[in-house]
Amino acid sequence: MLHLDRRLIGGWRSAPFDVGAMETSDLVFLADGRGWSRFESISSELGVSRFRWHCPDAGVLEMRHTWQVDGRWGSGDGFAAVDFSGPDDEVVRTGYRIGPETPPYGAGPVDTLVLDRAVAFTTTYARGQRTVSTADDPSAAVVPYTPAPRPAPPGR
Repeated sequence: MLHLDRRLIGGWRSAPFDVGAMETSDLVFLADGRGWSRFESISSELGVSRFRWHCPDAGVLEMRHTWQVDGRWGSGDGFAAVDFSGPDDEVVRTGYRIGPETPPYGAGPVDTLVLDRAVAFTTTYARGQRTVSTADDPSAAVVPYTPAPRPAPPGR
């Protein structure tokens, strides 16, 4: 059975820590072990990478990327144009910690996810929305999600 650290579930945004940067990143971890990263830049570049995630050890996060969509963002939260959409097989394994950090120019500490290895071009994310679904993924309009797997019936 795969271990999912429940503290990771929900959205995480790099924006509070991106002072002066011309790009921003998001990470989303769903309770069913799916998730995605989102990267966007002021030049209108938008990239979404879907993954399956779990925590093989305490403080270790593994993301097995399954699909990548790259293009340009438009009005709203989705893609205006898609340059590439296809399978991805990268595996990212990184240490992580969750705790309070104060962003530059922040009024005080926020719940923060700090990764040992950059994901979507950064290592530091502030807590975003706690409740997210596949409908919040901007690539869902390009490549619809299949329903989450149903749990197996209880053993007898």
